[in-house]
Amino acid sequence: MSQHTACRLRQAYFLCLLLVTAGSFVRAQSVDLETIAKAKPLALSGSLGGTALFMGGLPTNTGPYNYFLRGNLNLNFFGSVNVPLTFNYSDRRVELSQGYSFNQFSISPSYKWARAHIGTNYMTFSPYTLNGHQFVGGGLELTPNKWRVQLMGGRLLRAQYTDTTNTGPTYRRMGYGFKAEYNPGNYLLGLTLFKAYDVASTLPLLNRQFQNQVINPKDNMVVSVNFGTTLFHALQVNAEYANSVITNDQAPEYVRVPIRSLAGLFMRGNATTQSYNAFKGSVNYNIASTHTLIGLGYERIDPGYSTLGGYYFVNDLANYTLNFSQQMLKGHLSLGGSLGYQEDDILRRKANRQNRIVGALNLNATVGDKLSMGLNFSNFRSYRFLNDTYSQLVRVPGQIIDTLSYAMVSRTLGYNVNRLLRKTEQRESSLSFTASYINSNNRRANLRDSTGTVNILNSSLTYTLGFPQQKASVSTSLTYFRNMLYSGTIQGVGPTVGLQKSVADNFTTSLNLSALSVSTSMRETLPARSIALNAQAMANLRVGKRHNFNANAGLVRTQINTYFNGNIGYHFTF
Repeated sequence: MSQHTACRLRQAYFLCLLLVTAGSFVRAQSVDLETIAKAKPLALSGSLGGTALFMGGLPTNTGPYNYFLRGNLNLNFFGSVNVPLTFNYSDRRVELSQGYSFNQFSISPSYKWARAHIGTNYMTFSPYTLNGHQFVGGGLELTPNKWRVQLMGGRLLRAQYTDTTNTGPTYRRMGYGFKAEYNPGNYLLGLTLFKAYDVASTLPLLNRQFQNQVINPKDNMVVSVNFGTTLFHALQVNAEYANSVITNDQAPEYVRVPIRSLAGLFMRGNATTQSYNAFKGSVNYNIASTHTLIGLGYERIDPGYSTLGGYYFVNDLANYTLNFSQQMLKGHLSLGGSLGYQEDDILRRKANRQNRIVGALNLNATVGDKLSMGLNFSNFRSYRFLNDTYSQLVRVPGQIIDTLSYAMVSRTLGYNVNRLLRKTEQRESSLSFTASYINSNNRRANLRDSTGTVNILNSSLTYTLGFPQQKASVSTSLTYFRNMLYSGTIQGVGPTVGLQKSVADNFTTSLNLSALSVSTSMRETLPARSIALNAQAMANLRVGKRHNFNANAGLVRTQINTYFNGNIGYHFTF
């Protein structure tokens, strides 16, 4: 038997396992004939919407006019079977990272405890296996009695020869898997299997070069087991172990060998195969009489841990944490978070290992009816989208934000306070302040770029004056930001004025004007000093209960360019 045939047999075995797992939960459903007889054969509900966008002043490959369409439609048959349909479509050439597709269409029919997903979908099994990756194909969710089963299969990435997203050419990547959990009430037991592989024939040999490196077809198998229980009605225990085996090159000239790991039971590897482990466990004790939750947590992730079912993974660390949560002053003060110790380079391969104290804190307080504040801090590593004040001000309107372009964040700090100054039938006024700090390291695919360190500070002080009887309000803000980059610093300060007025109950208008005095040390890309202006006018009209019209016109001016944008949208609910 050839190695290729053996591989296909293992994949067929895995697919059979998925079908058997799903089939074991499918059983006859009792049908309420009386309910069906009284129900409508077909009932429609949902919404449809579209936006026409105009933009002038900037070069574009798609022209100054574009449109975006979106819709949600639910078909209900005889009051028992639901078939939701959703779609997004645009004529604009939207290029996002990691092979993500903006134009989407999906159908999700459901009946009692069974729901199917067809088209463009997203599923999450766990943070270490399939974690929110977009795929085109099918999925199934079954929740009979004490079981919860998820199944999926389809295309994770489409093949492309030319690099349009700075990620390089890609193979067509296929994936399938399932997660089954049994929860009788006093404990939970789960099993996850996920398989993904690149189809080698979808990328010709001449197109397998990117940044002086050869892109090889990969193969991945992930197995995860999780467990949870509550003892003595107060002690909560949870744990998950995951094993990911990745073959970095499927070339047939490599000799196939067995892999001694949990996921290796379902595949064979070669000289390029690597096995990674991840474990996370916690023990929490709930003291109901004092509204206190305290516990211990442990997490360990091998260096290089990743799967083909996620976009980004934090790895090569071990966390030891003390977790706590406390409600005080009759709920007016809540405190929660964790404190612990983090080890980097857990295999001790480097001389300059970095160990540190890690923690997360969330504090929310309410003082009377007029003052509230919140504080949050974390220096745990995570991936998130960086959205700073300057980028918000000069971003091209209608531009799709690529939320998959995450950066690894090491520290975050945020504070907000709101003070209600006055509240009468004629007038309301308040003062608020918000500030946030983010420290990010540009580390992706286990490679850290020392030039990618970013420190972002955003702050804003806002005064709002409202006139309830006139259905009008005015707000003034003073904004300050400072982005500290490897290549230099850019900072700015300036005011924002906002006006809002409602005419009757169905027509709302608003106007926002922002101006920032910007200074930068990055003179090769930006002037040393400049003024950035942003003006936005908006209107919203609701006709009856089903029709909603909106319009937006804006002007953005910087020292580099000036552009105008406008859009008209319509939303219909039925």
